Amino acid sequence: MMNDNNFGDLDEVIRLRRSLKVSSRHQILTQIETKVIRDYGYQVIRNFGTNVDELEQVFDLISNSQLYYSERIGSICHQYSVEVSTDNFSQQMRTGGFHTDFMFQEQPPEYIALLCLETDPKHPIYGRNQVVSMSALLERLSSGFCLSIEELLQRNIPYYFANGQHFPVPLLQKINGHLQFKFHQHLASDSTHESIIRNKELSIYLAQLHAAMIDVSEDICLDIGDLLVISNHHALHRRSECSVKFDSVNKVWRSRKMATLRFNL
Repeated sequence: MMNDNNFGDLDEVIRLRRSLKVSSRHQILTQIETKVIRDYGYQVIRNFGTNVDELEQVFDLISNSQLYYSERIGSICHQYSVEVSTDNFSQQMRTGGFHTDFMFQEQPPEYIALLCLETDPKHPIYGRNQVVSMSALLERLSSGFCLSIEELLQRNIPYYFANGQHFPVPLLQKINGHLQFKFHQHLASDSTHESIIRNKELSIYLAQLHAAMIDVSEDICLDIGDLLVISNHHALHRRSECSVKFDSVNKVWRSRKMATLRFNL
């Protein structure tokens, strides 16, 4: 599973013809390479289209009805766009933090599908996606900062919330004999709940993690209708900086718009 070969042009793995019918898409998308996604963190499918109902139907078939329903979102498929001002991480213009989805769940979903419905007004410079594969990150943390897998498994990162809840969670976990990421950069805290010395140690550790993530991250540019499938267990992901533009003719804000769902295989 852990492979540090060069990453190649993974976005060329599957390229659908725009004219394909849903049934044909079903057949082709069963060719999703789970080993590729585990090893490299992601797979890109070009020209899937922007039909969100079709997205849900296709992945319901692929996953054998193992789509992930989010109580917080209230749906399986979540559509969102970048907004001028928002507290929601996924809708902000600033660069996102590297993370895995639903990290505080005991068993987070295995995979994430991200469909580009509208590109950023400054596409392709803004509104990109970035993915960090497990194999590349572990190698860089070892060679650059002498951080072993054993240390990553044992070293907790604190997450504090306004309601007083505190979750100490290591970046790397071993679940059912397999390594798995659980992390959210924007939620990780060097809170004053800890001692000054501990805060300094934690700040250095988080800086080392971020530097390694930036160094090995893969930059992915999605056009309208392109689909990105990410491993939620063996990769971290984030979006790059985004922009918005006011459409004075239609009196609306234009921004990057995405649809996403999570699933198991």
